Amino acid sequence: MQASANRDPRHFENPDEFDIYRHNAAEHFTFGYGAHQCMGKNIARMEMRIILDEFVRRLPHIELVEDQSFEYLPNTSFRGPTSLWVEWEPAQNPERRNRAVLENPTLFHIGAPIKEDILRRVVVDEVKREAEAVIRVGLVDPHGRELPDWTPGSHIELVSDKWRRYYSLCGTRDDRNRLSIAILRELEGRGGSVYFHDTVKPGDVLHIAGPKNHFHLDEAATRYTLIAGGIGITPIIAMADRLKALGKPYVLHYCGAGRRTMAFLERVERDHSAALTLHAGDEGCRLDLPSALSSLAEGEQVYACGPERLLEALGSLAEKWPEGTLHVEHFTARSNILDPENEHAFEVVLADSDLTLQVGNHQTLLEALTAAGVDVPSDCCEGLCGTCEVAVTDGHIDHRDLVLSRTERDANDRMMACCSRAAGKRLTLAL
Repeated sequence: MQASANRDPRHFENPDEFDIYRHNAAEHFTFGYGAHQCMGKNIARMEMRIILDEFVRRLPHIELVEDQSFEYLPNTSFRGPTSLWVEWEPAQNPERRNRAVLENPTLFHIGAPIKEDILRRVVVDEVKREAEAVIRVGLVDPHGRELPDWTPGSHIELVSDKWRRYYSLCGTRDDRNRLSIAILRELEGRGGSVYFHDTVKPGDVLHIAGPKNHFHLDEAATRYTLIAGGIGITPIIAMADRLKALGKPYVLHYCGAGRRTMAFLERVERDHSAALTLHAGDEGCRLDLPSALSSLAEGEQVYACGPERLLEALGSLAEKWPEGTLHVEHFTARSNILDPENEHAFEVVLADSDLTLQVGNHQTLLEALTAAGVDVPSDCCEGLCGTCEVAVTDGHIDHRDLVLSRTERDANDRMMACCSRAAGKRLTLAL
């Protein structure tokens, strides 16, 4: 059922809201999938784009007729009104004043939507220092409208000039007029954080993709341990806020080099003091993970975000815990650079498409699939989010992602196309 698939809350944030700027708006099933894709989909896309473009250029003053009632077509595949009454004043048509409006049509891409172009305009309404080398940036809609709802663990992709970077949402969910992120200035990073620190100011117009969530909070657990290292407090504080609102039992461990570097410290101490244990390195109060997690209760969940060494230590401890106890979010992938000299080429059989591809030692599986015109959703392209997961029916996988658990890897039936590869010479995928 297309109507159901296109509103699946496991894939689409706020599925019941009409949002043309949804970050994965292009990942719908309306044109079918695989061998059942609509052959005329690009003609349909072109027709829709042209008619919308013409409406905007010729009738910018068009309005819905007020107080009309709507009846919807009884159809299992498509939902729409039987009629939609609109009105406009012909004397105000732009071509009455300037015929050139009709002579300069908009040029546009024909084909599948370009995901990177689906961006929402926002305005910076506040830049505030939260700690040493950390700023909080508030973002609002330029027209004063509400912004999308989000869930704890969500992030947005902040876009300005050539820079696109991911930042967790750390504001309060009851304020639908503002999204808040925190940015750590990383001198040894790839340059994005330094750019935003040095250039972003109130009044600036930026763009975002999202919100999106790859770090979901399971609200059905009996008890929670939250662990934040440094700037990793940003998704964790939103989880703590939610658990407190739900009345769920939780403890919060917040680690940092020192209080001066720990963002949102005042807020954490004010709102979560009963559950909080601070671990400031310069005060000799370091987190002893084995002791802190020695007596996990049955059904307890552990959520953590922070430096890689913290997450690796947690991963080692979690080997003795029940599957699915530990949930982590990584800042970056271990390495997203492909070294052709240390890779081997392999063959990929697409069972559903009756197609065989060669993946060179210089390219990822995702790149090879995209080049062949095979639609595979993707997002981070670093093995962090799980968006590009594909099903594997034969062959052994060289897993390089930070998404799958050890049990999921041992099952050898799915992989992340952006980074993982074949351990041997051949893989068969259910594509």
